[in-house]
Amino acid sequence: MSNMNPISGAASASMGGGRPILSPDYLLAHRVGVPGTKDVIWNPLYDFQAYPSAGYAGNQTSFFSNQQGQGTSSAPGVGTNVSKTQFDTNLQAPNQLTLGNEFYCIGSESLFYPGVNNTTNTPFALLPGRSDVPTSIGLFVNDVWEVGNQGVKALKVGTDRYYINDGPLMMFPPVSRLAIAAAVSGNAATNAGGEIAYAAWSGESYSLVPIYIQTNQLFTVFIYFPVQIALPSGQIGRLGERLRGYLIRQAT
Repeated sequence: MSNMNPISGAASASMGGGRPILSPDYLLAHRVGVPGTKDVIWNPLYDFQAYPSAGYAGNQTSFFSNQQGQGTSSAPGVGTNVSKTQFDTNLQAPNQLTLGNEFYCIGSESLFYPGVNNTTNTPFALLPGRSDVPTSIGLFVNDVWEVGNQGVKALKVGTDRYYINDGPLMMFPPVSRLAIAAAVSGNAATNAGGEIAYAAWSGESYSLVPIYIQTNQLFTVFIYFPVQIALPSGQIGRLGERLRGYLIRQAT
């Protein structure tokens, strides 16, 4: 039994289930840690920050400007005055890749989490499943809608080259999201109920004509809003940017 090798394009034997038999030459081409060679791994670049409940001052914000150890963490529950860690970003230098690292970018996604801040874990009022308190009904959905239907994203590489200039933000849906199968429940005796309220931007992932970002080449993601966009819930949220692609690094 044979099939077409997706790597070389040549016919090759198959072990069944579509899995090709790996030849010694193919294995040698994928060795790691060989001096003078490069590794290529799937390793998107990401950066998260707090979304102020009143919106961004100046109606704009930027990402990838603070590496690990700088800026302020927005990770749930870490507390205030904590610098960014791996839970916020995987950058080791501001707006650039460190020596020996390059990035082949093929897509962009925006991730927004209502009611997530660094002081506490997700506030009770904005959990997807919660008590049916009249003042909290629909706030999760409303926050997601308010941020997603506005804003323009721009990706700049170098000093004046823009590779994204598009919006609104819901045009950049996350590739993974929470899947929910839910029912509404109630208690006739107390007139209390349960509500499931969850929303995420969805649709085709936003693809880019590939961009090859080289070592020490500056890049920044900007998000601009027409006005200061306050969140209906009045709660701090968390907004993240993720550049999808491959990390090319020197073997050690």
